[in-house]
Amino acid sequence: MSSGVRRSSHLSRHLAALRQQRDLKPGQLAARLGASNLSKVGSLIRAFELGEPISDHWLEKLIAELQPDPEELRRCLELDQAEALEQLERERIAWEEWADEPIDPYLSIRYSPGAGLVKKVPSAFCSPRETEKREWARHRAEDWAADQLKRCRHKGILTWSRRERTWFDQYGLNPRRGTVTFEGRCTGAWMQVRGSQQRFLLGSGDEVITRSHGLDQP
Repeated sequence: MSSGVRRSSHLSRHLAALRQQRDLKPGQLAARLGASNLSKVGSLIRAFELGEPISDHWLEKLIAELQPDPEELRRCLELDQAEALEQLERERIAWEEWADEPIDPYLSIRYSPGAGLVKKVPSAFCSPRETEKREWARHRAEDWAADQLKRCRHKGILTWSRRERTWFDQYGLNPRRGTVTFEGRCTGAWMQVRGSQQRFLLGSGDEVITRSHGLDQP
C-alpha cells in the first residue's frame, strides 16, 4: 500500500465487526497494535469505523491484527474503490458545471503564506465577449494587476474566470497564464484558521470573502 490516507466504508465496517467479534474496545485494539497513545489511536480507530480517513500505517496494522478473510478483504476493497470512482465522477461533473459559471475577475494579492486580500478588476477590462476583444481586455487586466503588485511588492494571482488564471511573481513580474482543471482545482491562495475547514479571503475593504472566489467550489 502507499503511504497516503484512506477513507473507507465497506472495509471499515467489516474491520469494526471483526473487532467487536473479539470483544475488543478501540483502546484495547490500539494496545495490540503497539500504539504508545492508546486513547488517541483508539479514537482514530473508532473514527475510521464511522467513515473518517485513516493512514495506511494504521490500516495495515489493523488488517494484520484482525486478519480478515482474504476474499472478503478483496471484496470490500473493490466495493470501496468502485464507490470512490463514482463519487469522483459526480464531483467532476459538479465542478465542471461550477467552473462554467461567469464571475467578476479579481486579483488575489498574497502578503504572506497566511495572509492576503482581493481586489476586483476594473469593469472596463471585463465586459468584452468576442474572442479578440476579450483577449485585449485580459491583457489590459494583466497590466493592471502587474501594476498593483508592483506597488505593493507582493506576488499575486489574477483570476479571469474559474478556469483561467495568471500567476505573477513578486512586483508583478513574470506573468504566467494557466488553465485550472478539476484535477488541479485546489490551486490558489486563501487564509484558513487552524482547526477549521473554512477558507476565506479579505477584500480591499477588509470584508470577508468566501463565495465566488473559488472558495465555495464543489
